[in-house]
Parts: sequence; structure tokens; C-alpha cells
Amino acid sequence: MKLSLRHEGTFAPAIALLNELGYAAEIASGAETEAVAAWYDTISIGALSRVEAAVIADRIVPPFAHARGLTPAQTAQVRSAVVDALHNCFVSNPLGSGPSLGAFRLLCERAVEDHVRPIVGREPARELAGLLNADMSQDHRGREAPLD
Repeated sequence: MKLSLRHEGTFAPAIALLNELGYAAEIASGAETEAVAAWYDTISIGALSRVEAAVIADRIVPPFAHARGLTPAQTAQVRSAVVDALHNCFVSNPLGSGPSLGAFRLLCERAVEDHVRPIVGREPARELAGLLNADMSQDHRGREAPLD
């Protein structure tokens, strides 16, 4: 993510907030910013939120589906529901002036639970929401492989 700030005094608070949100934020040199092939604007945030939702779904749905013995079709349906619920949660609940991280995580857990309940039932939906809570509570910076 690239932030352009007008006043040098705003760098430290911005970096602190981004680090608190789980990003490895730092001031980049001019050479580093010129080496980036593309930057995303604010209009692209929704698309990036969907990508992030899919990354999270890919970490939590496979172990859940395996433990529950879901068919490939059921697994795909659950994954789609998780992605849709998380994307909606991400774009509907901005963190800047909105809920705390804990409240935000709870909103997303409830959204996922509500979206998957018609597919898998009440208790499995709660279990998946618990997996989401555990996943969203972890620091995934620099991690590319799904959790076991």
C-alpha cells in the first residue's frame, strides 16, 4: 500500500496504525516506490478486499471441510459464502473511524456464521466462525502457505 502524506508529522501515526492493523509499514525510498509496477487507488480497495477474503477462506475452509467430510461441491459453496461474507464485512466496516479490531473481527465472524449456516447448519457454522476468529487473531505477515 502506498500512502502519500502532505505533512512529515503524519508519517509516524500512520505507520503506527498500519502496524497495529497487521501491516509491516515503513517509509519507502523514492527508488523503492519507482520500482513498483502498479499502485492501487481507492476505487480498487473493494477488489483487494475480495482478494484478501479469498486468501482467508483458503486458509480456513479446507481444514474445516476435511474435518466435516464435506463434498467438493459443499466445500466450494462454503468457500464462496465465506468470501462473500468477508468481502462485505471488509468494505462495509472501515477500521479508521469504525470499530476496534476486536469488534471488527466479531462482525466478520458473525457475517461468516450467518452466510454458512444455511449450508452446513448451526453448530458447524459456529465452528467455522471460531476458525475465522483464530485466523484473524494471528499475524500472517510474510506468510504465503495456508495454515495446517
